[in-house]
Amino acid sequence: MNIEKYKAVIFDLDGTLYDNKGLPLKLVLADIPNMWVLGAERRARKNIKGHDYGDAAGVYDALFAEMARVKRSLTVEKVRRWYQERYMPLQVSLLHLYFLLRPLTKELLEAMRARGLKIILYSDYGHEVEKIEALGLSRDMFDGIVSAAKMGGLKPCRQSMQRLMEQFGLDAATTLYVGDREDTDGESARPLGIDFFNVKENPSAWDNLLKMFL
Repeated sequence: MNIEKYKAVIFDLDGTLYDNKGLPLKLVLADIPNMWVLGAERRARKNIKGHDYGDAAGVYDALFAEMARVKRSLTVEKVRRWYQERYMPLQVSLLHLYFLLRPLTKELLEAMRARGLKIILYSDYGHEVEKIEALGLSRDMFDGIVSAAKMGGLKPCRQSMQRLMEQFGLDAATTLYVGDREDTDGESARPLGIDFFNVKENPSAWDNLLKMFL
């Protein structure tokens, strides 16, 4: 991989900048009375991913409606409150308590910035600023921090990716996308001609990324 050609790097958050192994179980154990709501969220998210809803409001309307459809005992208003007031704040608090950045993450970001690279965080979930701060990063380490929902569709929504590229003035030929999932991150990048680096491709992948830039 010729890193000299890159002018920008897009980072996924969950599973990429930190290893999120064990997070789903911690979410269940921390909110046992709502474990069935969590299950509905996972199924609904899978069902709507990749579709374009235009903006964040459209994405969340679709997600909550699908959750209510998947679990008919739930109402749209109930799942909306749970998601906004319980689920996302809980993710932030669990990251703060139990999870750490991958080794030398801050040094990697600083090295990329020193090379003049534009650094964008592109998360599939909301509360992206609160989550990076819970992990010990500051927002000024990134040139942009956005969620897929804010771009109009959950990964791998092509239109969302196109809007992100346009918003930050990125060129596919000179952008590297760093993520941890082929089905969401990889499929967001490759259809637009963006190089994709999978930090979970093999046990040495993260170390290899560090060696390229440090």
